[in-house]
Amino acid sequence: MITSPTIDDMLEGVILAVETDILPHLADAKAQASAQMMQSLLQGVRQLLPVYESSLVEEHNAMNAALRDAAAALADVSGPEADRMRERAASLGAADDLPAPADPEQTRLAHVARATAVRDCLYDLDVMQRAGIQAADESLTILRAMLTPQYLHYMATFPMQGGMLGRG
Repeated sequence: MITSPTIDDMLEGVILAVETDILPHLADAKAQASAQMMQSLLQGVRQLLPVYESSLVEEHNAMNAALRDAAAALADVSGPEADRMRERAASLGAADDLPAPADPEQTRLAHVARATAVRDCLYDLDVMQRAGIQAADESLTILRAMLTPQYLHYMATFPMQGGMLGRG
């Protein structure tokens, strides 16, 4: 996403909006409790975000080892169940461990730097096109070819009134 708010920033904004714009107008105690539960769930997502990828990698690598070790413990066992476990260990369990994910903050900062550079390029290309420089058209086409699928990806999953744009 070529924008500056992080997912955490957006979730925090929703939590604050519920607190300031919705809760004060809810007279029903059950509705108030539901709104507070929503805030709590969103806060849980905020806390999960920074560690989610590393948790998946850690679990993936642990499952690889467990598949191998569980099958090895059945070395002297015959039968279709033990054979299936050995097959899983030989196929899935033998896969290379995944590397640790990149530091999310470094990734975000690198992304922001590039998003800013693309934005600035668009401004520069506008100036060049207005000056009649033909090569600016080709350069803009290259940037648009990169940006268009990104925009479509976000449009396909970004929530809109009445459902998910592209999904309902």
